[in-house]
Amino acid sequence: MKTTLLHITLLLCVLLTAACSRHHAPSPFEDQLYQTECFLQIMPDSVFRVLDNLDASLLSEKEAAHRNLLMAQSMYFLSRDPQAIDSLLDEAGLFFAKSDDRYHEAMVYWQKSGIGAQLGQGQQYVMDYRQKALQTIEQCQHVDHRLVQYSLIPTNEQNEIDRLKYAIHQRLGMSYTAGGYHREGIKHLLLSEQYYYKQKRYNLHLGSAYMLGHAYNLVAEYDSSLMYYNKGLQSAQAMGNVAECAYYYNAVGDGLLFRYDTQTDATDDARLQMLRQSVSYCMTGLEMLENVNDRMAFSYRMEMLENLSQAYYNLQDYDSCIYYGSKVFGFYGDKTSEFQLKRLYNSYKALGDNGKAAIFADLILNLPDDHGSEQKAIAEVKDKYEKQLEINKLQSEQQIKRYRLYFYIALLVMAILVMLWMVLRMKSNREQAKKDQGESLMRRVLVIYADQPKDARQRILNEFNTTYPNTHDQLLAAYPDLTEQEYAICVLSYLPFRSKEIAQLFDVQENTVYRYRTVIRKKVGTDDLGALVGRFLG
Repeated sequence: MKTTLLHITLLLCVLLTAACSRHHAPSPFEDQLYQTECFLQIMPDSVFRVLDNLDASLLSEKEAAHRNLLMAQSMYFLSRDPQAIDSLLDEAGLFFAKSDDRYHEAMVYWQKSGIGAQLGQGQQYVMDYRQKALQTIEQCQHVDHRLVQYSLIPTNEQNEIDRLKYAIHQRLGMSYTAGGYHREGIKHLLLSEQYYYKQKRYNLHLGSAYMLGHAYNLVAEYDSSLMYYNKGLQSAQAMGNVAECAYYYNAVGDGLLFRYDTQTDATDDARLQMLRQSVSYCMTGLEMLENVNDRMAFSYRMEMLENLSQAYYNLQDYDSCIYYGSKVFGFYGDKTSEFQLKRLYNSYKALGDNGKAAIFADLILNLPDDHGSEQKAIAEVKDKYEKQLEINKLQSEQQIKRYRLYFYIALLVMAILVMLWMVLRMKSNREQAKKDQGESLMRRVLVIYADQPKDARQRILNEFNTTYPNTHDQLLAAYPDLTEQEYAICVLSYLPFRSKEIAQLFDVQENTVYRYRTVIRKKVGTDDLGALVGRFLG
């Protein structure tokens, strides 16, 4: 809290001095600029406003160059327009190159390397400016005493020179290593690591240590690699930085994957052990980052997921490869690395999931680089899958047509069955109605016969004709020779009355009824008179 108040008080003094400069004779701007420089890294926004308020017309050539350098640095920290920053550095560089201020000249080159990377000037451009910055700072014997006087922490001139020099060594070492000049990179990284370790500047030391671990791994000095990874872990632990502690496990796991790829002369068991150890290290790192959500932790987490996907791919555990690789793809999408896309493609292909494999084949084929036969093989797989899809589509359409035909046939059969059922039901209903009608008639007829009224025969005939109103006319129309009396005997035979009972109803002898029946049989050509009447009941 006290340190923050001190910073604010000093900065207010600078602001007040700058404001007064507009209304009085020129003041020692050099003091103001050096005071401002000491706040640059912790309050770049405020420093930029102070410098922007200075009247450039009142500044000397040296002061203007110093202001331009500090403006460029503050804008760099604030991520402002890189082209404007580069222009300010060029203006500042013109003066410092011809002055005896080697410190600020080196600072210009140092910043030029950083902004050159942002402007896409290329690795060689960046390395050239870093080398130029190193050569210049090594010629520096002293710095302006005000850098020491106004510093926010106790320091001396040599410390200020060394702070810049070893920052350059660190970045130059990283550039050489990234460019493939591993031994040259190690030389610079060792110098920065030793310096930061001695100064107990843990945040910078772990960067050099981790990079040394990586560089030694690339030159196959694995013991040295592990030693410097462990040194980086010690600095991360000293800082209490969980993300950087987790990065140690990622770095070692990544190194083991590199060894697996490059140590092809090792035994199969040894190489498999490298993969299993890599998985173990990366899983440990992931677990450490489980509850850490800052930007750096997220970046490290993505690296570990990709390393796990690679390790499981080499172990031919394709399900696990897809599980971790899909998390990476879920974040980066079509910006996912080519290697990761190919791992996912080959994993899905190995598992027989040609649909998913085709998706990643399409992404790979859309990459800008052409990889010859490999690219053609992937294209062939994609074309084969698309042809198979087309075949499947045609087969599916044909299957749908067949199912539709089967459906219509089934509907037709069902309709026929329903119609048949309805016909049979109607026929059954008619037969049942006819049966019920006949039984009802018989009950009424039997009641009449049992009562033995004088007009029993006529009443019975009336009941029959009422129940079957068309039978009389139809039967006589079919057999016009029949008399009414013969018709009555036919009806009574149907009901069915015996000859004796018919004789009683007609009040004649039973033999007479037999004779009537004989005559009727000859006229109608059948012996079964009841069946004859039954044919005309409709």
